[in-house]
Amino acid sequence: MTTVTRILSAEPSSLPALRSISKAMGFVRADLWRRYGGLGTVGKSAADIRKEITADGWYMLLDADGTIRAETTKDIINDILTYKAAAKLNVRQSIAKRTRDESERKRLYTLLKHDAWLADPFLHRQMRKHFRHGKSEVANQFIVRSDKYSTEVVDGRLVITIRIARKYGDNIVLTTTTSGKNVDLSGRNLRIIVKDGFTEIHYATEKSSSREAGDQVLGVDKGYTEAFTDSDGDHHGQDFGKVMTEYSDQVAATGKQRNKLHALERKHREAGRIAKADRIRKNNLGRKKIDARKETTQKRLRTIAYQAAHSIVDKAAIVASEDLTAVIASKHQWRRFNRRMSAWAKGVLAEALDSVCELRHARHILVNGAYTSQMDSTNGLLEGRREGDKFYRVNGDVLQADHNAALNVRARLDDGEISRFTPYREVRRILLARFPAPLSVKGLELGAQARQPSADKSYAQVCASS
Repeated sequence: MTTVTRILSAEPSSLPALRSISKAMGFVRADLWRRYGGLGTVGKSAADIRKEITADGWYMLLDADGTIRAETTKDIINDILTYKAAAKLNVRQSIAKRTRDESERKRLYTLLKHDAWLADPFLHRQMRKHFRHGKSEVANQFIVRSDKYSTEVVDGRLVITIRIARKYGDNIVLTTTTSGKNVDLSGRNLRIIVKDGFTEIHYATEKSSSREAGDQVLGVDKGYTEAFTDSDGDHHGQDFGKVMTEYSDQVAATGKQRNKLHALERKHREAGRIAKADRIRKNNLGRKKIDARKETTQKRLRTIAYQAAHSIVDKAAIVASEDLTAVIASKHQWRRFNRRMSAWAKGVLAEALDSVCELRHARHILVNGAYTSQMDSTNGLLEGRREGDKFYRVNGDVLQADHNAALNVRARLDDGEISRFTPYREVRRILLARFPAPLSVKGLELGAQARQPSADKSYAQVCASS
């Protein structure tokens, strides 16, 4: 069993009341992120922060039901502390890379765990880097506690009634677009999100899978043209790159045209033609279509990613994939690729593998991804070159590049010398040391300083830029 989020849609009849509550909670959200989005949380638990907020008293003056205010506040604080926990995970990786001294690592880990990182200059620098002060402009949602609403089916529609304290207004009735079949809201908090013309109701539920995982051990390479390529050479999610390319190129073209309109609007405004400038801003520079296109594309990519992850787990009980949380060290990035292969797209691939493996009781293991695209999988040596979707071995043979990388990822599972957090320079030194003769690989002598080349640039480009 795993917990997933389900979404119901409701008709717009109660939008004015919902917007009023959302606006008040948006003010709370912005203020809490301002106060606690950085150093304000040092040494404080969620309970400590809530006590401080309650002691302030002015939150009680907001025009919103008390339980909605309390549950939304709790949700915001949990978001902030989750953000800090994610930053601490990145700092733990930095500690592992900084020193091999176990006693020093233990000291730093202890300071980090007990929120005493201000006492150590290195930890303080790392937390400033990864735990940047957050802010929020979200003002369209709030949380309803599980005992503050009721449900019934009226004329074949599920109706949710949110009970509001009398002094704050009437109860809010949400008529959903579903019949209520297979919808179990008992004991579940609701997240109400107000959008243009309708309302979304998010709730958590338990999901089980009747599909068993496979019995193989597979390495997978996250790609662009397709979502994944496994170590058997099979491609999964082959429309992933097509959807991303179409969307990204369309966004780029739209952005260029909008920049011209922005310049035109500015020109008319500076010339005193205010009415014309206002018409351009109102009729040509909105974001409704852009936001709708983005949301639709993200849903399509999530669907492709999850279908691809399921097809992998159909074969495998253990799935190894690259840890792509660290940025590849390169000054020469392919701008169009980076625009298309957004951080969100990489994130949804990792999320899909994690979720599907957890649901179907398979193991997902992250391994060090350094040089997996530049190694020859047939002998495990750092030789040959990658050009696009082809990998050229030194003897002239040609391998499919993503399949070659997936085989190298699979091999990392059993590599005792290269851990997940081994720095890429150390990985390179280890790989070069495995050559049977005095070494010169890609013009780089053993021990020479070099950056890690991008897996998406040709060998000639890399050498020319070195």
